[in-house]
Amino acid sequence: MSRNTIQTEELKRLIKHYQFRNSVVKTDLDKETKEKIMRRGMVVGQIVYYYKKTDRLMPIARKAILQADSNGTDLPSGCVWWAGSLNHARGRIGRSWWAPEEGLYLCLALYPSLFSENWSFYNLGIGVAIAQILREDKAPAKIRWINDVLIKDRKIGGILTEAVRAPNSGQTYLLFGIGINVNMKTFPENLASATSLAITTEKYWAVTELAARILARIGWIFGLIHQWESDCLNAEPGYLPQNPVIREWNLLSDTPGRRVIYGLDTELNPEFEAMAQELAPDGSLILILDNGEEIKVDSGEIRYT
Repeated sequence: MSRNTIQTEELKRLIKHYQFRNSVVKTDLDKETKEKIMRRGMVVGQIVYYYKKTDRLMPIARKAILQADSNGTDLPSGCVWWAGSLNHARGRIGRSWWAPEEGLYLCLALYPSLFSENWSFYNLGIGVAIAQILREDKAPAKIRWINDVLIKDRKIGGILTEAVRAPNSGQTYLLFGIGINVNMKTFPENLASATSLAITTEKYWAVTELAARILARIGWIFGLIHQWESDCLNAEPGYLPQNPVIREWNLLSDTPGRRVIYGLDTELNPEFEAMAQELAPDGSLILILDNGEEIKVDSGEIRYT
């Protein structure tokens, strides 16, 4: 058995283990609802591909989607690509992402089955999943809109989202690239605002187990948001259930109440300063300008002043 196969089988085993634990721990739900949520979430990580080192994961995932489409099939939803290190990782707007060994690098491909107006909750839900898992292990993670994961205002992880449309089937997939600084002890000089779990918690983290816990929790949260959408369709007018992703994001984020700089690219082209509020019901961020005007943004980025 190759090392790659051993790695993938171990990750899949651990994902199943933590999927079951999620369903047991979440005691505020009845058995039938738990089973529905779990079935929705179990697609995440059923297929895993591992690379000890590669350039980038998202182009590999994109190629797999297009190859399946050219063969007249669909790529199964929930496929995961995992790398030990990346040579040419990229973040938002093509920014370089330092991705040496001792980090966690994942790409998840999802066939979105929510209504398209709710797709943003997948992205927000991944940030929630990461922050929840880190906080359960005593790492005081917070989310900065949209989905930067910080500890004490220093970046520890990020999520990149892309949509890929298969030309023959017309199906749109969502790709989520996840990068987390896990066991690095030092950073290049140009990354002074970054940190790692090992630095902030002063302990070593088992990367495979961390990956499994995060992926299992992502699946659980995806199941929750599908259940929420279903409950909304069956709700009485004027009595919509609370969105679980928005609720948890607002609890885990330190963005509300902060003064921020907003822009599509805050480094090269900051657009304005504002006071950040909580998320709106549609998942957009509410900002209050200095003149009192309220605006909502659903793309771009912020930095704290």
